[in-house]
Amino acid sequence: MKKSIRFSLIISSVVALWMLSGLFSATQVPDSSNLSDLKQKMIVEATEITSQEISDEIVVQGDIRPLRKITIRSHTAAHVLKIIGEKGSFFADGSLLFRLATADRSAQFFSAKAKLTATKDKESQLRELALSNPSIKPKLETASNEAAIAEKNLRKMVSERGNILIKIPFSGVLEDRMVEVGSHVEKGDALALILDESTVKAVGYVSQQSVGKLRLGQAVKVHLLDGQEAKGKLSYIANAGGEKTHSFKVEAELINPARTLKSGASARMHITTGYVTAHFISAASLSLDVQGNVGVKSITEKGLVNFHPVQLLRTEAKGIWITGLPHTLRIITQGHGFVNEGESVKGVPPS
Repeated sequence: MKKSIRFSLIISSVVALWMLSGLFSATQVPDSSNLSDLKQKMIVEATEITSQEISDEIVVQGDIRPLRKITIRSHTAAHVLKIIGEKGSFFADGSLLFRLATADRSAQFFSAKAKLTATKDKESQLRELALSNPSIKPKLETASNEAAIAEKNLRKMVSERGNILIKIPFSGVLEDRMVEVGSHVEKGDALALILDESTVKAVGYVSQQSVGKLRLGQAVKVHLLDGQEAKGKLSYIANAGGEKTHSFKVEAELINPARTLKSGASARMHITTGYVTAHFISAASLSLDVQGNVGVKSITEKGLVNFHPVQLLRTEAKGIWITGLPHTLRIITQGHGFVNEGESVKGVPPS
């Protein structure tokens, strides 16, 4: 009986001790320094980037146009007697382009010349007679007026004889011809279109936000769709913007001695406005913060994630140029979408 009581007391004591041990163990607080170890760190790819000094550019879409373009017009009514050269031919300054038919202008010229001689002779005779006979003076005045009219008509005939020889006003290409041999033209009719492509100009339109950065003489690099490149300088900036687009016309002159730059071709103008320090990254490395700002995420030396807002400078085929970062930075290139600012991560080099 006594053994049964002792055994019961022992069992009760063991149970009580077990319950008390659980109570004390539940109130123990783990070391806060080990909390970060309880959570597995996210592994992300990271790479170090360094800033570079590059040109700050404004990129404009435009086209190539001739420096000079003129429509040759007839100065008199006539028939086209001869055309020198075909479309696409190059002509030096002052070269003959067209010869117009004179019709009866030669006869009219000699008739006008003879009439002027006759009126001059009559005027001379009456002037001598007027010295001794004052009543001749009215006839002298009439003869003088007739001589003046005859002289004016002769000058007009000389001018019209010159108008039948159509010459090019500057060196250029005969781009188009509006008449054929035998065509009748009136005064003012178009005969041909002449282009001067020894120097061409790239023309585009700049937004009102960017036009304030432009200055005459700034370097311009032009890229054409066929792969050609050309360099020039900004030669014109419009003072007034378009009423509908609010954009400003700009022009850059390009030397074109081989005439490989053709008018009408599409062109992309890169206008250098200065120099800036920037980083080159893949567009896939960009992130958004909770406010929607564009930037990149980096890793500190302690393995914490930081967010850096950036400004996009320009894009290229293999990436983008951005500004707003420290000179050297270790950015997250893979996995930035799964971590937030302030988190502890493990960065590994790109695979």
